[in-house]
Amino acid sequence: MTTRAAIYVRISQDRGGAGLGVARQEEDCRALCARKGWEVVEVYPDNDVSAYSGAPRPNWQKMLADFHEGLIDAVVCWHVDRLTRSPRELEDVIDLADRSGLELATVTGEIDLATPTGRMIARMLGAAARHEAEHKAERQKRQRRQAAEAGKVAGGGKRPFGYEDDRVTIRDSEAEVIRDGVRRVLANESLASICRDWQAKGVVSPAGKPWKTHGLRRLLASARISGRREHTPRSSWEGTRPLLGEIVADAVWPGIVSHEHSDRVRKILSDPTRRRDVEGTTRRSYLLSGVLRCGKPKEDGKPCGWGMIGRPRSGVPRYVCPNTPGTDACAGTATNTERTDDHVRDMVLAALESPVFMERLRGQDDTGKELYEEVREDEQALETLAQDMGERRISHKEWMIARKPIEERLAKNRARLAKVSRIAVLSGFVGSFEDMQARWKRMNNSQRRAVITACVRSIEVRPANPRKRWDPDRFVFDWIA
Repeated sequence: MTTRAAIYVRISQDRGGAGLGVARQEEDCRALCARKGWEVVEVYPDNDVSAYSGAPRPNWQKMLADFHEGLIDAVVCWHVDRLTRSPRELEDVIDLADRSGLELATVTGEIDLATPTGRMIARMLGAAARHEAEHKAERQKRQRRQAAEAGKVAGGGKRPFGYEDDRVTIRDSEAEVIRDGVRRVLANESLASICRDWQAKGVVSPAGKPWKTHGLRRLLASARISGRREHTPRSSWEGTRPLLGEIVADAVWPGIVSHEHSDRVRKILSDPTRRRDVEGTTRRSYLLSGVLRCGKPKEDGKPCGWGMIGRPRSGVPRYVCPNTPGTDACAGTATNTERTDDHVRDMVLAALESPVFMERLRGQDDTGKELYEEVREDEQALETLAQDMGERRISHKEWMIARKPIEERLAKNRARLAKVSRIAVLSGFVGSFEDMQARWKRMNNSQRRAVITACVRSIEVRPANPRKRWDPDRFVFDWIA
């Protein structure tokens, strides 16, 4: 009876995608089968799949399934390390040889799994291959780190948005789109709102597809757009790559936005408390949810302070202090949505028309620059401390004592920095009252909310006067400037 042989071929990296490596392996394996008088029933190629990485090998699994179904009697490969670089998987093959009589042949030398000596040779070759793979992975890991620390361009994949195919030259049309996105995130506009606006303008990704929130988040949080090299060791995460990596060097390409703005956006987009925008969810239909605060006095005379939400009654939209069990919300204040939105809009536009108010807002932006400088100085201080300890100029205990107040100060300033400088959204909005009204009509609620939160921290809504149908004096604005 003729032995039915399966040829298994694999190459870990096929950069050109030509499959030449597996083709060469197959040719040598067919020649071996011809010398043995075995019939080749099927070839199982896994091209550009690393056994060491643990990535799925579909044809490997198919070959094992076919053996269990009795379709093949032997496996032929170029070398044991092409079959597997995992000792665990090699033991599975040896078990198959013991239990079911699977034969194994390699182009580089005979391996008889039916004998103890043959199994020992297979295990030695497998262990050597594993050792080589681990050293290769360590070298590649170090090479990637060195390339990152030198600020070099990372190869592979499509060109990054904002840059030409050389990954260094800025593409001006896309760079302006990125700056627009950064300004809007700093102004607290939602990513979903930005994506909808870009889609309406025909802005697409390098793959030619409309932007979605997860892709936009990664683009704007990337250190690349500020001309810096970011590194995230693959060994440091499993599953989805983390949003932020470690910034290790200034890059060889120019930045599209400043380091300051990039750091602020990275802080905002990585904040776990930030409301996530999910494609397909209902858009915010109430402009001032969370901005309005219930002002009804409690027993101690202090206002309730709970964030008001949108909730209709008899079909009429209203903002209410919610009646939520287990919370301190008093559920005692409500106001008509339409009239409230119009009143807040008019108050904000009137404030923005004032040169004095705008000058105060710009002063807030200057505060952000001071905070940023403090953050950069403290980050540098931590690096210097670590270097001093590494070179034994200070002890570990001294390092710990000196590090604690710096880290505490950093945490506070980074949190403050993320809330400063929302004035950027106003640069293309502020004008005459009539001009701002026209622009307001063209905005969606997320854009309008960004304008409001650039000017107002919160708005307290006091109880209604039963003798007045509409009382604008109920609303107490906490202006930022």
